Amino acid sequence: MIAIIDYNVGNVKSVLNACKRLGVTAVLTNSADEIVAADGVILPGVGSFGVAMKNLEKLGLISVLREYKKPMLGICLGMQILFERGFEGGEFEGLGLIKGDVKLIPTEQKLPHMGWNTLEKRDGDVYFVHSYMADYNEHTLDYCLYGDVKIPAIVGRGNVLGCQFHPEKSGKIGEEILKEWVALV
Repeated sequence: MIAIIDYNVGNVKSVLNACKRLGVTAVLTNSADEIVAADGVILPGVGSFGVAMKNLEKLGLISVLREYKKPMLGICLGMQILFERGFEGGEFEGLGLIKGDVKLIPTEQKLPHMGWNTLEKRDGDVYFVHSYMADYNEHTLDYCLYGDVKIPAIVGRGNVLGCQFHPEKSGKIGEEILKEWVALV
């Protein structure tokens, strides 16, 4: 069973529907016991870093997620909070599962970065909606270009994987990425 964390930052229904399309048993939850018992965890999210972390704190889930040792997938905002700090609306501590910060995309291009963009290593188009990006570092597994900025699109460290884009809304390539993650679970 996969636990899709419902921490009041949206996007949970489309992720749940994507799991159903893949034939995966998934449950929307904010119960620490269900999360600990799950074979894998998905952290979806749309919104701001600070709100996401405050919501996780109110639910008592920060330590549960930090200590979780099975496969974890962060999507969009869910990927961003995997990092050490975020600077959207102030400075906020993240889950610290991946090294680095999340800051406003340094570009002259229109923000938010919204729409289809090409993954450089995987060679496929995926759907983005964001104005903040994680540091490009050794945990970046794939990226896209927005103007001349390399935006980490897929990050990973140990049991943790993150997608800045929305795989559940990214057609065939998004489905392939979700299938690959589910296979790890």
